[in-house]
Amino acid sequence: MTPALALTAVPAFAAPTPDPVVASGSDWDVTTAPGGYLVSLDLEAPLPMIDDAPTLVVDGEPIGLATESADGKTLQVLTADPSVARATDVTKAWSSGDADKATETTSVPVTPPVPENRTLKRQMKSLATAEAVEDPSAPGAYTVTEAEYDFGDQAVPLAAIGGIRGELTGKMYLTSAAGERPTVVLLHGRHTSCSGTGANPLRWPCGPTQMNIRSYLGYEGTARALATRGYNVVSIAANAVNSNDNQLALDYGAEARGQLILDTLGMLGKADAGTPVSYDDVTTATTASPSTTTTRTLDDALVRATTRTDQPAAAAGVTAASLKGRFDLTHVGIMGHSRGGEGVVSAATLNQALPKPYGIEAVLPLAPVDFGRMTLPDVPTAVFLPYCDGDVSNQQGQHFIDDSRHAFGDEVLRSAVWVMGANHNFFNTVWTPGLYPAATGDDWNVNDTTSTCSTTSSTRLTAAQEYQVGVSYMTGFFRLTMGGETQFQPMFDGSVKPTTTATPFADVRTMAAQPTSKTQLVTDFASSSSLTRTVGSATAAVCTNLTGRTLPQSNPFCATTKASAQVPHWTPGSFAPNVPTYPTTRFLWTGGSTTDPAVPSTGELRVSVPASARDVSGSSQLTVKTAPDEAVPTGTDFRITVLDGSGGTWSTAASAINPLAVNRMPGGTNTTLNKIVLQQLTIPTASMTGLDLTDVREVRFTAAVGADGTGTGGVYLSDLAFDTPSVGTAVAQTRTTVNVSPTAVEEGAGPGTADVAVSLSRADSRPVTAYVSVLGSATGTVGVGMERVTFAPGETCRAVTVPTAGNTIASATPSSALKVSVTNTSNAVMGASAFTNLTVREDDGVTAPAKAIAPVGKQGDVCAERAAAATPVALGTSVAKVTPGTTGTTVLLTGTGFRRGEGVTFRSGTTVVDTAVAGSSGAVAGTLQVPAGADLGAITVSAIGAGSGREARATITVVAATPKLALKEGSRATVVGSWKVGRTVTAKPGSWNASGITFSYKWSRDGKSIPGATKSTYTTTTKDVGLRLKVTVTAKKSGYTNGSTTGLSGRVHK
Repeated sequence: MTPALALTAVPAFAAPTPDPVVASGSDWDVTTAPGGYLVSLDLEAPLPMIDDAPTLVVDGEPIGLATESADGKTLQVLTADPSVARATDVTKAWSSGDADKATETTSVPVTPPVPENRTLKRQMKSLATAEAVEDPSAPGAYTVTEAEYDFGDQAVPLAAIGGIRGELTGKMYLTSAAGERPTVVLLHGRHTSCSGTGANPLRWPCGPTQMNIRSYLGYEGTARALATRGYNVVSIAANAVNSNDNQLALDYGAEARGQLILDTLGMLGKADAGTPVSYDDVTTATTASPSTTTTRTLDDALVRATTRTDQPAAAAGVTAASLKGRFDLTHVGIMGHSRGGEGVVSAATLNQALPKPYGIEAVLPLAPVDFGRMTLPDVPTAVFLPYCDGDVSNQQGQHFIDDSRHAFGDEVLRSAVWVMGANHNFFNTVWTPGLYPAATGDDWNVNDTTSTCSTTSSTRLTAAQEYQVGVSYMTGFFRLTMGGETQFQPMFDGSVKPTTTATPFADVRTMAAQPTSKTQLVTDFASSSSLTRTVGSATAAVCTNLTGRTLPQSNPFCATTKASAQVPHWTPGSFAPNVPTYPTTRFLWTGGSTTDPAVPSTGELRVSVPASARDVSGSSQLTVKTAPDEAVPTGTDFRITVLDGSGGTWSTAASAINPLAVNRMPGGTNTTLNKIVLQQLTIPTASMTGLDLTDVREVRFTAAVGADGTGTGGVYLSDLAFDTPSVGTAVAQTRTTVNVSPTAVEEGAGPGTADVAVSLSRADSRPVTAYVSVLGSATGTVGVGMERVTFAPGETCRAVTVPTAGNTIASATPSSALKVSVTNTSNAVMGASAFTNLTVREDDGVTAPAKAIAPVGKQGDVCAERAAAATPVALGTSVAKVTPGTTGTTVLLTGTGFRRGEGVTFRSGTTVVDTAVAGSSGAVAGTLQVPAGADLGAITVSAIGAGSGREARATITVVAATPKLALKEGSRATVVGSWKVGRTVTAKPGSWNASGITFSYKWSRDGKSIPGATKSTYTTTTKDVGLRLKVTVTAKKSGYTNGSTTGLSGRVHK
């Protein structure tokens, strides 16, 4: 769709008062824009290239994610919140919180020491230590060959990122194991792309004086360990995406990264099949040099990597021919770090939209962002979350597990793997100080000397320790899910607190959701039920989200005193800020005495087991996720009791099972730490002596006194289930996708509405749900609106109506684009068009030098418009073939079905040839001038609506005037008959050089035409006596020049 096309017939005009600038400061301003206001902040220097996303804050209130300018020195947010017109202060923040990043400041808050939690220490000591798993990263039997390839910096078009091209570059770690081998692809995150002096206005590729930061070389420990075990590993570069995502991508690069993985698999697939592999490296044209295209084969790319001037790779002797039959793409695992983590989830969902998906059977997001609240079915998933992440400090990747676990009813394991004491960067050696020559750093502020994440804290991992944890656990996950090595399952299934022989120093905490068929879910605690009730001095209510959402919520907030970085389960999605997050039950109780705080509470929560789920004898464990309430200072406790139908009971304290689930996480007063993360209580059913496991009737949660020493307390509860740990089975299948379609509306003079089409790629047999958000209005982080959409089986399109804000004020902006997203899907996945724009056209005039854009007309049925935009209709033409004359030929073009009042652009190929505005019936007309001397052949002409995106198309053929053949007589015409007056004679045309000829006749006497004598026969009269008659026969046929012949009679007599 082309929502905004310039119309030369619509002139710009100067804006009337008031001035478009309605508020300003020394480095910021607020200007009027279609649909609201544009808030701009100038920066002293570009932001550090990190994975978190910048936001703007106006007078202390965040107004949404900001778009970076091309030079990185300006941030902008479009908002319809009228309060920004009265702004007195505009500052920059980050989506994970207000604190500056480590590279931006040397100032850090002092975290007072937290008294030792002796109760927690005693509880931890009383627990049996899980036996360490033999480290998965121990070298295997195979040797490794390492080879880099480099098709060039602009070798592939990048998806959903402004039409730019990026590199197809990476490093292969090839196992010596024979034949097609399982394949693992590794993708780095958003980090500095180019380091060094010198201007680089294009951002990518790196300038001639700059160094390409090769982040893809930072995971060699994992790659080599897997290759020695029989896997082929490819670590790929994504610096072109990093250099342009905040400026050009609606989703900040998730789809571009995901498609880059699929492009890499496509390249490997061709190499495996022995099919020729080549890509065109197309440079960007500049004022100094034109664009050039260099085609490189895979062999060329392998050589180029070893001969480039910037960090050439070692030659390895690998050729394209040697890669034939080496990659098994029915067994694929993918790991992505940081924004690469969202990228691998995107790759998996994009893969599920393919008619023949690759066999992706393991997805590992490492310290990921989840701006888009994506859900992922059919693939075992482990999200690694470092507790001391100073970049993605709200650990938003927790949403991948929370949102997906019940969204599909599929058969796969999902794990959240929390690595205490780990930061964001040190899983990659290229980002680690001392291990790479440029652009390294600790993302946790090195000036912090007081928090539990400071490098002076005994709980903080060293760089080497963190890297080893990453290597061990990443290798273990792929060997488990792809190789079926179940000895590594306890590292990820939540059944124990895991450790390996190479990482005894690491505090790793795992929470898991088992495959559906292995889970008897008693309750997810996500909705109220008569089967869940309280007794005594307790309350229980379903809650969701962090406070501060700007649309009404159906449930109370789970947290009202915590910062976003402290509540990963409830931190708002950047592109879905009001979509509900992780509903849980908040179970609170008060002490049994008003005078003695240590007296235990009488509070209890009872959960009845439905009759259909009472036989749990086939399950190996009882699990529940829990964490102390935000009001608990240090720690609380409760007893969990299981009752059967015969009066049997079994009971234990939560702290005796997992004290981490009822005590505060580290951090004290630090507003980035002291997080609330629900931990897993796992109770083997074999330990529940005295119970009839075929008839379990009830589970009770009874208030107890914990580390706080008080009878008052509370916990969050989620996912009470009897289950059996299992990896499950990955399924490579095509899934239905959910998408939103672009649309455009006129601004209007006041409040109004606009519709957005939300659609499925195909009809599904199950209900599909998704959340639609329109960003950029109200008080910023909200959208104009948010709506839960449910598609009934067979339904494929729904219209979502959102409010718009109009005015009568001209602005300097011809149009504004409000971001629309469809997220948090169930029974379908987000498609390649899960993000789009709702364009609002300025209809009150624009200030010079800006130009007004074509009117977009009155919006119609958006689902019908979507269908029409997807499939071009016929464009009427006055002729189908044109033979240009000496002055050219005019062809009339006509179309119907456009929006009333929308601008329509007529094109010949890509050249605009006319513009017009559709009438009240939706009809429109334009003209095409075919010049004399036009190239012969077919011309594709089109008409595209500026608002609807409707396209009408036709083909006109330009033909040359064909030289005509001459009609020639083979024998002359003759006249036969009697020459007596009153008799009839007949002309015979003779023979000719063609068939199908039409003949005409003209008779004459004595050289003079006989009036009316134009037939092939003639009856003589007295005037003809004594004279000879002659007949002239003219031959005519299409495509031929005329021919003629004559025939003579004898003399006419009486």
